Amino acid sequence: MNITKLTLNKHLLYWLSKVGYLRNRKTLTNLRVLEKGRFFIYNLEGFHIASEAFNWYLTKDVLEQEVLNVSCRYYRPKPGDTVVDIGAGLGEECSIYSQMVGKSGHVYAIEANPTVFRALSEVTALNHATNVQLFNIAINDKRAKVAIEDAHDSYLSASLDNKASQGVTYQVEGLPFAEFCADHSLRHIDLLKVNIEGAERFMESAFQNPELTIRNVAISCHDFRFVNEGNEFFRTKALVSDFLTKAGYEICSQQTGKGYVDDWVYGRKK
Repeated sequence: MNITKLTLNKHLLYWLSKVGYLRNRKTLTNLRVLEKGRFFIYNLEGFHIASEAFNWYLTKDVLEQEVLNVSCRYYRPKPGDTVVDIGAGLGEECSIYSQMVGKSGHVYAIEANPTVFRALSEVTALNHATNVQLFNIAINDKRAKVAIEDAHDSYLSASLDNKASQGVTYQVEGLPFAEFCADHSLRHIDLLKVNIEGAERFMESAFQNPELTIRNVAISCHDFRFVNEGNEFFRTKALVSDFLTKAGYEICSQQTGKGYVDDWVYGRKK
């Protein structure tokens, strides 16, 4: 749906969404419009979901199933677990992780894009996810300021590689993941999820750190973007598979026929 003219009428957007959800036997309690219609936060009977799309199919059940099918395909977090979500986006996955690990668990959510981070912060607060700690930083190969592009067509297409910038570029703090863990006294991770548009290539040093135990990993590689765009920055699956194997992980991937799913590499510490 083209909503360019509708974004000024939040009440109309709300009622359009409410009717759509009623058709799916769901009750929409409230709709928040952020960043002049760029993001939406749906309140579905007390559970808040942020989205870049205006629709009426997103529900907690849909998110849970997506998480189980992709990032938690081979390991499902349990109460008390520690999960690190690098590339947390609008909080779609970390909202589910938060409920999986419960009050005794903890979720570290890292998002580089400041605009997306503001929406992530709002939805996390609305869901009262007190076991989630948020960080507006970028995972990099060194500790330094990095440029992160904000691609307005979809934040999902943004990356640290700005050869063909599609929008505004921000300067954000960047650091290696091993240093992030040291800064926060993080020594044990039950599930590490990474989806950072090519910057997964910078994760290798974390798996060479003997003081850091990462039991399970789910890393989204982006060879499908290399195929579509020809940018070597996104060609990471062989690299990630290699450094995980060398670090002693049993690895696997899915074969669904969908590149953005099949490029995920999953690892379990032997």
